[in-house]
Amino acid sequence: MARFLTITETRKQLLDLPEQLVEEPIIITKHGKPAMVALGYEQYESLIETLEILSDPDLMPQLRQSMAQAEAGETIALAEVVKQLGF
Repeated sequence: MARFLTITETRKQLLDLPEQLVEEPIIITKHGKPAMVALGYEQYESLIETLEILSDPDLMPQLRQSMAQAEAGETIALAEVVKQLGF
């Protein structure tokens, strides 16, 4: 779960934020209300990649079908895939 820091607390901890952001984002508040979010760079990259995948109109139907197949138990063991691919 994300932590909350005031802008003043964030300013005081600025040099330590990179280490703190490895685990989770920090929600920065102003006057007690969320004003911005600080993310670690890896979290940011992951979020952007997820958004790109979700916005790809060609990929999403395939992804939804694959997820439905997995939920229905229509899976193939890794060993079988490796065998079929000839590795």
